[in-house]
Amino acid sequence: MFTVSPQTIKYADALAVERYGLPDLALMKNAAKACFDYIYPLIKSGDKIVILCGKGGNGGDGYELARILKKEWFDVTAINVLDCEPNTETARTVYGECKKSGVNTLCSCEWKNVLSTADVIIDALFGVGFYGGIEKNTEIGKMLSFCNEKDALRIAIDVPSGINSGDGRCEGVAFEADLTITMAYIKTGMLCYPARQYCGKIKVADIGYPKDLCEQIKKDALIPDDEYVKQVLPKRQKNTHKGDFGRLLMYCGSPTMTGAAVLAAKAALRSGVGLVNIARDAETIKILQTHLVEPIFSPLFENVLTEMLTLSEKASAILIGCGMGRAENDKNVLFSLIKNADCNLIIDADGINCLCENKIILREAKKTPILTPHPLEFARLIGKDAKEVQTNRLNLAREFAKEYGCVLVLKGAGTVIASPDASFAINTGGNAGLSKGGSGDVLAGLIASFAAQGISPFDSAVTGAYLHARGADILKEEISEYGLIPSDLPMAIAKLLP
Repeated sequence: MFTVSPQTIKYADALAVERYGLPDLALMKNAAKACFDYIYPLIKSGDKIVILCGKGGNGGDGYELARILKKEWFDVTAINVLDCEPNTETARTVYGECKKSGVNTLCSCEWKNVLSTADVIIDALFGVGFYGGIEKNTEIGKMLSFCNEKDALRIAIDVPSGINSGDGRCEGVAFEADLTITMAYIKTGMLCYPARQYCGKIKVADIGYPKDLCEQIKKDALIPDDEYVKQVLPKRQKNTHKGDFGRLLMYCGSPTMTGAAVLAAKAALRSGVGLVNIARDAETIKILQTHLVEPIFSPLFENVLTEMLTLSEKASAILIGCGMGRAENDKNVLFSLIKNADCNLIIDADGINCLCENKIILREAKKTPILTPHPLEFARLIGKDAKEVQTNRLNLAREFAKEYGCVLVLKGAGTVIASPDASFAINTGGNAGLSKGGSGDVLAGLIASFAAQGISPFDSAVTGAYLHARGADILKEEISEYGLIPSDLPMAIAKLLP
């Protein structure tokens, strides 16, 4: 699956008209009819339906939907929110048809009285072209806030008004939909927080694009699913040995944080890596050996840098940072591996924190490194606060990946995976049960395992993030969202693999 950008959908509309001869009016009527088909099972004959209409194509969809509802004998009112005729010929046509059909069309000054008795509120105010913000103290801001507080079914046409459908930002008030009926394709920003929380359930409406046109659509964000995982993970041959499935070197754990290394190692082993080698001080290894039997252990003594570089020569991937701590020696190991290791590095937790003082060193890596920060770690890394990161996740992740030549996995609801070549993915699964210490260590182990097996850094990151979330969603049903713990995840994920 994939999403498209607002620019792509506008191009597709133009292409449908200019190359395939599909009139604008037909597209608008198709959109409104598709919305009606989704809405019809959700409404009752006595419901009072109010549609907020803007002046563009989104408003035109709203006026046409109002006409269809009136034709089907529903009690429908259209509010001309901006108190002007639509700004396109097509939208003006349906606006005129709407009024002729007998739909009660009111000016904006009457919104409060009408909305106060509404059972269903439909947002057709701003579409995919919206950017900026709607201030709460403006008339439209007050109207949308009133809608959000009203005990009514709220439905958005195409995208909820007030969100940026390109990158997911929301800089003010936005319509909080229970259902969003989006046209032709999901828009990228709809899956990115904070915008995602305003969309409710998302349905995609077929508006009649020709098949040839659909094949020309430029894909924006990848949305991983089971089929994607099947394509990424190769089928295993019978005549194999452990060396065929990669060697993962781990520089993780410390005497007070051995759990992070245990979780990462178990996740890596359960996801198919052939061999795990944990290199750490003797005290840490002694503790780890009471919890893990499959890995080999390499105690590090005085010449830690030299020993790690020697071990890295046999590794097909290296995971560094889970429970590592931030001692000076650990920083030196990290920087040395970045510059010298001839395999992919997966840098998590304290490894990312250590990078804050020298992130430019990432450009010296011989192979594409993978970073897996949570929002606070990423905020430290880029010198911003976590709130700013959370309000602009997609753009910041993509900019960092491009600037520093890494794959960046920005964790959280709607995990963003960004590649230095500008490709990116948005993970739509997962639940609040993952909000526990140790979940990130499991994810790091998964990604490192796939990278060690020879899967590309981007595909390793996307596959790991998808399976991590999918496993949590299964455990939510089997255990509970409250009760699932990170150590439950490796086995749940293992059952999803080929």
